[in-house]
Amino acid sequence: MGSDTLFYEPQFDIKDWASIKVPGNWELQGFAEPFYARNLKKGMGLYRTTFKVPTDWKGNPTFIALDGVEFGYSIWVNGKFAGKFASAYNRNVFDISEFATIGVNQLAVKVITQPKGYEFDTNDDWSISGISRNVTVFSLPKVHLRDVVIKTAVSAGTAVEVQALVEKAGNLPFPKDLKLTGKLTDASGRTIKSVDLQAEANPKDAAVLSYKGRIAVTGARLWSAESPYLYTIQIAVRKKAGLIQEYQERVGIRELSWADGVLKLNGAPIKLKGANHHDLSPVNGRAISKIEMVNDLNLMRKANINFIRTSHYPPAYPFLELCDSLGFYVMDEIPYGFGEQHLKDTSYLPILLQRAKSTIARDKNHPSVIIWTSGNENPITEIGLKTGKYIKRSDNTRPYSFPQTPDVFEDMLKAIPDSIDMLNDHYPTKDDLKRFAPKLDRPMISGEYAHALGLDFNSMEAVHETMYPDKHMVGGAVWAFFDQGLLRRSPKPFNKNEFTFYVWPTRDSIFDTSTNEGADGIVYANRVPQVDYYQVRKVYTPVKILDDTLKYQAGKATYKLRIENRYDFTNLSATQCEWQIFADSTVIRSGILRLSCTPHQTTTASIGTFLPPGSTASYFYLKLKILDKNHFQVYEKVFPLKVISGKSLVERIEPGKIKTNSVSGNEIISGNYRFGFDKATGNFQIKNSAGETMILDGPFARVGRKATVSEIAARKKANPKVVHNVWDPFILTKPETQIKNFGANLIDVNYKFKPESPKDRVLAGDISYSLSDSGNIKVKYHLAADAKEEATQTGLSFLIPASLTEFRWVGKGPYPAYPGKDRLSEFGIFHLNSNDLYFPGNRQKVSCAIFSDKKGSGFALVADSADITVERTDNGLVVSHNSSVSGHFNKYNWPTDLYSFNNGKPISGSFYVIPFTAETWPRTLKTIFGDIKQVAKPYAPFFYSYDQ
Repeated sequence: MGSDTLFYEPQFDIKDWASIKVPGNWELQGFAEPFYARNLKKGMGLYRTTFKVPTDWKGNPTFIALDGVEFGYSIWVNGKFAGKFASAYNRNVFDISEFATIGVNQLAVKVITQPKGYEFDTNDDWSISGISRNVTVFSLPKVHLRDVVIKTAVSAGTAVEVQALVEKAGNLPFPKDLKLTGKLTDASGRTIKSVDLQAEANPKDAAVLSYKGRIAVTGARLWSAESPYLYTIQIAVRKKAGLIQEYQERVGIRELSWADGVLKLNGAPIKLKGANHHDLSPVNGRAISKIEMVNDLNLMRKANINFIRTSHYPPAYPFLELCDSLGFYVMDEIPYGFGEQHLKDTSYLPILLQRAKSTIARDKNHPSVIIWTSGNENPITEIGLKTGKYIKRSDNTRPYSFPQTPDVFEDMLKAIPDSIDMLNDHYPTKDDLKRFAPKLDRPMISGEYAHALGLDFNSMEAVHETMYPDKHMVGGAVWAFFDQGLLRRSPKPFNKNEFTFYVWPTRDSIFDTSTNEGADGIVYANRVPQVDYYQVRKVYTPVKILDDTLKYQAGKATYKLRIENRYDFTNLSATQCEWQIFADSTVIRSGILRLSCTPHQTTTASIGTFLPPGSTASYFYLKLKILDKNHFQVYEKVFPLKVISGKSLVERIEPGKIKTNSVSGNEIISGNYRFGFDKATGNFQIKNSAGETMILDGPFARVGRKATVSEIAARKKANPKVVHNVWDPFILTKPETQIKNFGANLIDVNYKFKPESPKDRVLAGDISYSLSDSGNIKVKYHLAADAKEEATQTGLSFLIPASLTEFRWVGKGPYPAYPGKDRLSEFGIFHLNSNDLYFPGNRQKVSCAIFSDKKGSGFALVADSADITVERTDNGLVVSHNSSVSGHFNKYNWPTDLYSFNNGKPISGSFYVIPFTAETWPRTLKTIFGDIKQVAKPYAPFFYSYDQ
């Protein structure tokens, strides 16, 4: 079927048939509105097309296979009913031999959205309809292969075991001289071995013959995600007169075991570092193309992901073939995601068993598939357990699991059915995992964890690092790989002054995620990486350099490194460690470190130091990066070696005394700046010596963060057991003031900030401005509240012009990071444009930040390893020096490290502001940051996006 397929949607009362693309979803082609998850509406679509049966098929059976139709369908061939099926993501094959004729045939398909059991397919994703996977018409000989089962063994002799079932059409007997042979070839096409398959009796079905064979492989290359080597098995069905049929399939030789509560591959424990993956494209819907699949998998490889959970159904068939060849472990899901209301109704058992049968029948030979999942977060009922036992009987080479939510999982630990091979807990906290650990008697996986709603994604690092050292905890898959968004025209253009749940590629179009329901990926709907993507990449690294500071070996003049090998099968000798020592932005020494370390072990290495005496550099640091065997960078780590010694950075920046400050009305006039202070409001402005405004307004008291998608969700679905009281708005302006001192070198003011809510609270204290006559302004604040409320972030903020687009800093970068995301960024010297996608947010351990316009005029903010937040607003850019910063939210969960005002606990800190013009950049800053006229090119793939 293709673009010439005709379509009729009865609910629209269309008189003429329209063309429709198949595979495809009718909602994405203008025939209906899409609905999310359980909101699927009742509907029907009629398809018709033609297909040709060639003359050389005459006398042989003809079949049609439909790989996936949402949600149920019936088919007619030449006006005759040929069958029906209802499981949106399972393949079904119909024998249409009695209906099809040589030449042109007509195919008609009626698709309905609500067959019995359709709720099982309304997962946490768009419930869109139609023929979304391939439709194939094919013919086979009268005697042909009905099924091929391939099993591979490693522990009891490396071998490929083949079972082939042969069936015949009609009442004719099987040929007496029927013979089956199997041939195994390696990746280069070289024959390893050929064997004759031996016939077995099959008393259950006289129309089917069973053949078995075993091919021993000496010196086999074993399959794993780290080395996805594939052989090819070729099966030939012959009789004396010649070849009847030939079939081939790629084979990965590997063996799974799960004895003693540990999941092993080829006898070695493995760790799964994964993500959940839907079949969804923002443009093609469920009809995801092979090119899109390859793009997804390549993005995953670059994020150090080695494991994919196919939520919540078996994927399109090419996806598994790609996982086999590219190297991914897959948890393949028997599709019954929702529909829990039916799981005590025994009339639904045949539906569940059919879904299990279809999934296993199609996917059982893929080496990438290592775990079966029975449904998603369903109660374990009698028919659910029967389905699980069927899975276990059908395939004993892989474990299976029932995914459960935390509360249900904890109850299940008290009495786990013996038939369940693997435990599967969703959304555990690190404390949950520590509590579960002593109770585990079989492997445990977290099929979903660290929900990536919006850009918060707080718990990923803590949960993964808790799982990693535990021998029973195999690992898990974050939810989810991409935002579940459909590209749609917006009913009205977006106003950047408004909050949005969406990503806007243009002012008039959105990636529709059904408000925040589908905004939960680590990449956006069009696969642009979010900051969360880089968090996953850093945490999932296969090579980890331990410690945050280096041990200096004085006698050897070297720094000692501890390096952990987190590969399961690869020695670090296959990797390469490149290192560089920087003086500010200049590389002064570099080399390659040769490593050797077996999997799951730790080694040490040393790097000689070279810090030139008398250097004018302010920062020395060691940068390391690890390249894998394919020369792809999988990890990086930076260690500051030496920060400014002797003079402070402020002293190094200052040119010395310029001019004695003077007071003119409300302004303090210095050689490098003018400090304007409004005595009525307590607000200040700073202009450089050229009269250009560098700071527009402030100070603002910071008592929170700009609202995020995840925080809004957490506030709406508050946990009744935990009450959080937070102040609104997150930045307090318009304070009451009392001037304690106003002079040429010091302004000291008492401020009282009052929030909108709670109205009875006051945040009060002193802010002082020390104005030197050598070019800098020191801001010092000390605020407190008689309150028990909490805050995600506290500190002091001010507004700068939007024209100061160039943001340079020394500290951790380039991505915004928070507690819980401490590994995301590394120390360095960075430069971003304020329009960059990754601009807004908190930067950690900043000692110097520069904000300037395209000409180079601006100011330096100098601090002591501070948290500095930058944000875009309608009126300009908000810059904040933070006294405290909490971690992010997760879906419905608040950070565990909120700041508590705690009846007078202070918000305090200090920093320097040093204004300059394009002509008066201090030499020290030029040495650190380089060309002041360089402009960063912003990475701005969207018109606007949520949480930006």
